[in-house]
Amino acid sequence: MRCEMKKIIMALGVALVLAAGPVFARGGMHCGNKIVTVGDHKYEIMAACGQPVSREVVGVDNKRVGEWRIVEEWLYIIEKYGHKQMYLLEFDGDGRAREIKWLGEKK
Repeated sequence: MRCEMKKIIMALGVALVLAAGPVFARGGMHCGNKIVTVGDHKYEIMAACGQPVSREVVGVDNKRVGEWRIVEEWLYIIEKYGHKQMYLLEFDGDGRAREIKWLGEKK
């Protein structure tokens, strides 16, 4: 009975870890041994992860009257556990990451 209970608990733990991957990716990503999250400045992210694969201006942010700030998207391909994972980061006009999306594996 004890052995079966351990197997059930272990299986539940593995399932939770696997299910949490994409959920965590919406708010953060691993770059080597560092973690970057929503709210980090783009210079902090570049220091942790290096240059993105691509950068694109996707709009402007005019939070303040008379101020126009560039909104960017950066694409990163991060090698993780022998697989290449793609992440899209969107930065607001203040240079802070407002969204980190996991796009899946690169084949």
